Amino acid sequence: MFNRVKYVGYSDCSSIFGAADSVNLRRDIDQLIDHQVEQWYETVPEAAHLEGKNVNSLYYKRHLIETAWRIRLLRVAEAKALVEIAKVSPQAAQIWARYEQEEMLHDDLFIQDLERIGVTREEFLATEPYLSTKLLAGFFSYLLDHEGPLGVLAYSYLVEYVNVKLEPRKLEALKVSVGETRIVGQILHSHTDIHDDHPGEVWAALRFLIKDEKDIAALKSYLAEHQKILAMYFNELYFNTLVKHQDTAG
Repeated sequence: MFNRVKYVGYSDCSSIFGAADSVNLRRDIDQLIDHQVEQWYETVPEAAHLEGKNVNSLYYKRHLIETAWRIRLLRVAEAKALVEIAKVSPQAAQIWARYEQEEMLHDDLFIQDLERIGVTREEFLATEPYLSTKLLAGFFSYLLDHEGPLGVLAYSYLVEYVNVKLEPRKLEALKVSVGETRIVGQILHSHTDIHDDHPGEVWAALRFLIKDEKDIAALKSYLAEHQKILAMYFNELYFNTLVKHQDTAG
């Protein structure tokens, strides 16, 4: 007799890393992301626009809209990812579930900030997401169907690491350019990321999904691919707000 049951996280669900190895790999990944951030500022048009003194209102409004849509669309795939993670590691699934519980409804924080600048929920709902936003959601679905959950968690680690590192600087600039009372939702979102240590939480789950050197290579590839799709979004945002506004003004 033999047991045909598979994918319930009882076969090899432990991390291949000891504590020291995990710390070293995370340090390498953080350095990789830091390099990607440098490339980002060099290659993405108006990459630091929200950190400046003269924030374009159309750019800012649309960015809040797309951020809320991105959370709404991606949380569907991220919820599905929990099933796939549980098949590999119940420990990672427990951590991921806790993280998702904390992040699941944060779209409303950005919608509240939209209302603070005069954009109604009806206007938000009537605004179709950019193609780049849809492609990111579609990439998540592809990953879960054909490559597994590692790439989904890689995205969360990327954005959480970058947010904790760079978001405070952006928020300080927005307090001046937009007004502190108008960015309350974004401040609360950043507070959660920082004080609940979301980068550390995601890493704690992610490391259980890394079984060998191929997974490490895949993780690095996912980080680069996610950055390309996010760059597509910021290019789309740039051309549909700043450039179009200049053309109209001209």
